[in-house]
Amino acid sequence: MRQPRTILSIAGALLIAGVCLGAGDASLATGRNFAPFTLFLKPSLQMSPLPGWMQGPAVVQRETSTIEIPIPALWSSPSADFYALTVVFDDCGDGGPAVEWRAPDGSTTTICGGLGETGISLGMNSRTILLPRTLTREGGGLLVSYYAKFDGLVSLSVRPAREDLLAVLGGQGDPVLVDEALRVFERGEVDGRKEVPMTGDVRRGSIVEAELSAQVEEFQSEVEFVTPMEGTIEGAMVRLDVLGLDPEATIDVRVNSILVGQLNFPAFRLDDPALVPDSLGRLVIAGWRNGTVFLPAHLWQQGDNSVVLTLHRSGAETGRPVFIRNAILHVRFGAESASVENAEPDLSLPDPMVPDINEPPLPEIVTGIR
Repeated sequence: MRQPRTILSIAGALLIAGVCLGAGDASLATGRNFAPFTLFLKPSLQMSPLPGWMQGPAVVQRETSTIEIPIPALWSSPSADFYALTVVFDDCGDGGPAVEWRAPDGSTTTICGGLGETGISLGMNSRTILLPRTLTREGGGLLVSYYAKFDGLVSLSVRPAREDLLAVLGGQGDPVLVDEALRVFERGEVDGRKEVPMTGDVRRGSIVEAELSAQVEEFQSEVEFVTPMEGTIEGAMVRLDVLGLDPEATIDVRVNSILVGQLNFPAFRLDDPALVPDSLGRLVIAGWRNGTVFLPAHLWQQGDNSVVLTLHRSGAETGRPVFIRNAILHVRFGAESASVENAEPDLSLPDPMVPDINEPPLPEIVTGIR
């Protein structure tokens, strides 16, 4: 029997109404010990009030392009089990800001060598990482550095997280963090390592996950994916990550020239650290967001199929670039129907189910981009 997986919730996102809290848990109910600490560097330097778990203000050192945030030992804040850091920055394709940890003895450990992309300029980006408890257990200093690009830092936010238990269905995901909007972060998103493109095709039973476009590409106005398919299709879904999309902008999806609808994105909270003002003072969402749309069976045909995404920008936005990555087509295939003409009904009990090693594989999907 699979054991429940440990998961973290930021700022009490998974508090259950109706649970009686003792006097020692009053701060958890009010959220006082889970208030985030936020430092804005643009449009001007501003610092949020120090939450109860902090013991001193952040120090901005422009001469060394570094910001140091004092983090208390975990034992001094009984309600907090971890800390999560969100950094919003202008991603110039140089790797982005680095995150380090300074221990009480002065030694430093690199948590993330670069929060951004390498080789491609994305504009405003956001990244959330989970600070290792092995480092923060005894307290120390959190260092965020952006050498030669310090003016590219927009904001930093540190949020305490508490440990919880979650039973996970399926063996593919590895969730480790949940925020207030119930967005689930996978381990690979928050461990400080570079994002690995989801290349290649994968088959799981009757489901085929076909790569459409894994690498980061600019999405100017329209992109078309051509997918030759064979077999009985019961349904499909397009999934991709989008960066730079204005909250008022939309992306239409068409299959074989038929409008299906718009790409759907998860809800966000207005206190999300990735929600920041742009140069005109309008709220925009920094960082990658996952979009999906269901594509019913009747839209598909045998042979070539066209999937077209069309970007409709908001009239008030500044025109910042939009990018996509990890575009995947999920297809569910059904079993081929056997001819029943002149067949006698079989009322006998079936033989025990055994694997059929001669069973033909599901149809492969060959994808291309135009």
